[in-house]
This record gives sequence, structure tokens and C-alpha cells, in this order.
Amino acid sequence: MKILTYGEIMDGGSSVFHSVARLDGDRLSVTFEGVIRIDNPYRFLDGYLKELARVLPEHDIRAATIDFVDLRFCNSNGFYVVMDIVETVYRSIEGPVTVRRVTDDDWQQETLPILLNIDDADVERRTRLENVSVP
Repeated sequence: MKILTYGEIMDGGSSVFHSVARLDGDRLSVTFEGVIRIDNPYRFLDGYLKELARVLPEHDIRAATIDFVDLRFCNSNGFYVVMDIVETVYRSIEGPVTVRRVTDDDWQQETLPILLNIDDADVERRTRLENVSVP
């Protein structure tokens, strides 16, 4: 598995959130881990968004997984950066996208489909939601 790019939000010298885009053959994996709890996540993640948009078209990606299972919290300001990352993935590949989310997390069950724009016919056709139970 090859890391294509990553972005993180630091607080007090520690990483509180990070997202990593990895390529395994022709499969892309984008993970979200930690918390987004700041007013301007773009200040930290703008470079990641630009790099993601630049590197994804360079690869022959057939399918993707976007994994939110380890995203413990995302405030409303974080919604926009999550939407931009997800939109970049959908724009950059034509194949199916699996979205992994926590079964018992109200935000991931109710808000995440809105951020994914699941009502868009093309997004809905290409998206498979995978619910994951976490201890």
C-alpha cells in the first residue's frame, strides 16, 4: 500500500485529526481519524486538498473506500472540508465508492449522507454504505 498524501490538524503539538489517502493497486482508501473541532480546518488541510486533487488523476483508480469509522467528532466548520475531500474523490474516479461509517453514531448516520450528496443520482448509484459496529 502506497501513501499518496495526507493532511492533519495539530493542537498543542499533537495531531488531533488526520486523513490519509492510500493506494493499493487500483483501489483508493481515504481514512479520517480523530476530531475536527476548530473554526478554520482549511488553514491546516488546504494543502492536503490541493495535493489530493493533483495526485488522484495520475493513477488508474477503479474503486475507492472512504472510511469515517475512526472520525470521533466533526463540528459544523469541519463539514465543509469533509465535503471537499469527498467531492475530490468522486470527481477523480469513475468507479464505485464504499463509505464506511459507524452504525450507532447519529452524526454519521444522519448528516454524512447529506455531506456525501447521496441524493445526487450519480453519487447514489456509485455509493455503497457500509455500517460498522464499534465497541
